[in-house]
Amino acid sequence: MLHHVIRRAGSPKRPLIFLHGSGQDEASLDALAAQVAPDRPAILPRGAVMWEDGYAFFRRRPDRSIDIDDLLQQRANVLIFLASLKRARSVTRRPVLIGYSNGAIMAESLLRGSPEHFAGAALIRPLSPELPEPARDLQGKPVLVLSASEDERRAREDAETARDRLLIAGADVEFLETSAGHALTDKEAAVLSAWLTRHFPD
Repeated sequence: MLHHVIRRAGSPKRPLIFLHGSGQDEASLDALAAQVAPDRPAILPRGAVMWEDGYAFFRRRPDRSIDIDDLLQQRANVLIFLASLKRARSVTRRPVLIGYSNGAIMAESLLRGSPEHFAGAALIRPLSPELPEPARDLQGKPVLVLSASEDERRAREDAETARDRLLIAGADVEFLETSAGHALTDKEAAVLSAWLTRHFPD
């Protein structure tokens, strides 16, 4: 991942990694980062796959199904990116993943596949694919799942499946469905901010 932005790099607080949605870029969640974590390090990478008028973190097939092989390859690349941040001392504590839409799918995959690298995750408008690997123990890691009752791009069971898989894996999951569409809302930013303060005060 050559393109990324790091905000508040000198803060000793736990860092957050913001993963944007399809057709977006590293600036798309900058406002959310400023809202929910004005004093925390915020790492905003750009997805490596060109998609629509922007980027994504993995490919979809022409029928919009998830290309699992590409998801796993791109996931490995995100882990390499994280390792480079650790070597550069840009990340000195296990970060929290904040994923929206396409980024939420990547964030869940990262947490399920490599939980030792992350303190927890917030998944906004997630969809949980079946992964060809054994389940890992998430050991009570805090996870926030934010769904929306009027989401035009997700079925209701998409977020519920993510919640259930994470619960089975041992995560400490909080689930909230708001009256909204696929786009982010200020109410969810407030919920996310409170969740971060509750579970990751420092």
